[in-house]
Amino acid sequence: MIATIGFEALSADSGLSSSVSVGDGTTLEWTRVALLDILGYGLVAGIVALIGAFGYRAMTVRKLPAGPAVLAGLALPASWLTAGAIRHDAVIADAPLTHYTSGTFLFGVLAAGTVAAIGGHRLGDRLACGSYEIRRFDATGSGTVTELLQSAGLAVAVTLPSSIDDAEGYPAVDESVSRVLEGRRFLLPSGLSLAARRTRIESRIETDFDVGYVRVELTADGTVSSVSVGGKRSGISPTLGPGQVAVAIASTLSANASAGDPIEVWTDEGDSSQLVATGTLRSSSGSVVTLLVDEDDANAFEPRKRYRLTTGPETPADWHALVAAIRGAAETVVAIKIDADGPLESEFVDWVPGTVLLLERNGEEVALPAESEALQAGDTAYVLATPAELESLSR
Repeated sequence: MIATIGFEALSADSGLSSSVSVGDGTTLEWTRVALLDILGYGLVAGIVALIGAFGYRAMTVRKLPAGPAVLAGLALPASWLTAGAIRHDAVIADAPLTHYTSGTFLFGVLAAGTVAAIGGHRLGDRLACGSYEIRRFDATGSGTVTELLQSAGLAVAVTLPSSIDDAEGYPAVDESVSRVLEGRRFLLPSGLSLAARRTRIESRIETDFDVGYVRVELTADGTVSSVSVGGKRSGISPTLGPGQVAVAIASTLSANASAGDPIEVWTDEGDSSQLVATGTLRSSSGSVVTLLVDEDDANAFEPRKRYRLTTGPETPADWHALVAAIRGAAETVVAIKIDADGPLESEFVDWVPGTVLLLERNGEEVALPAESEALQAGDTAYVLATPAELESLSR
């Protein structure tokens, strides 16, 4: 019976199909031919998908995705129908290609072929697994795969603690991320050292959850004792220095100007131009230019007014490159106020975890202070350090 149906489908462009014409009163006969052809083409699509799924699983031991299997199954019927349309200007019972019956027939072939291809894909995958004794596992870190791998000593399951900490110096992550991480299990290869296990967990969390910083602490037996996560740093605020603000003005920037160039801002009023402020170019987009200026000059600009910019002769400063490097690294810069009788008072700069980049004291700024410089109450130290080092400062 199946062979007869397939034969009638494959010979749709001759014999039975060509002997029936639409509109001659043989509606039932046309319907019978159309259904047989649809069933035959669907059978072909299912067989092709079955063969593809079987071969892919047998060759790669992996499951073929359903999408490629369906496309492969529909490719052969589509090719036959296209060839018939080119030769006979019809796809079913001599009906014109523009007739609604041709559209109905093609839709039926597509629907039947898709359903049959999905069924053939599943059947072919199961047949391959049964023929080659391939075990299908759900690699989610739970269930059968975990039991088998752990019983064989090939993997260990690591569980995160029930509370996730915020990393010092980084923006806090969304609460939903912390909730998902709480108590989450990871399946790792056995035999990893503590350092390798920590690196694996940190990279998994950073990649899977798109966070900016991850710090995992392990005990001697490999159990996760604490996890600290921080969000990705964004925006311009973290790049501003003390006493600086960012302003956006309407102006036309020189084509050769780049970030870090010193900029003079002038009123654009012909002969009566006046110097408004000086600053540093941060970025530009079209007719909008972002400048870094002293906070005292922030109110010198008028809204909806256009300004003229000139670039000074100095070479561009490379501080923005340093800021970009810091933002891309794990370290961050924080300002620490030295309190009277605090843990950092009278400590030498060299003893502070991290690197002290700048020291503010009595209105004066000391860049890269000497290692023997002692911190005093009232000082503000700008420290470059990792979140782990900053945690030791907050204790």
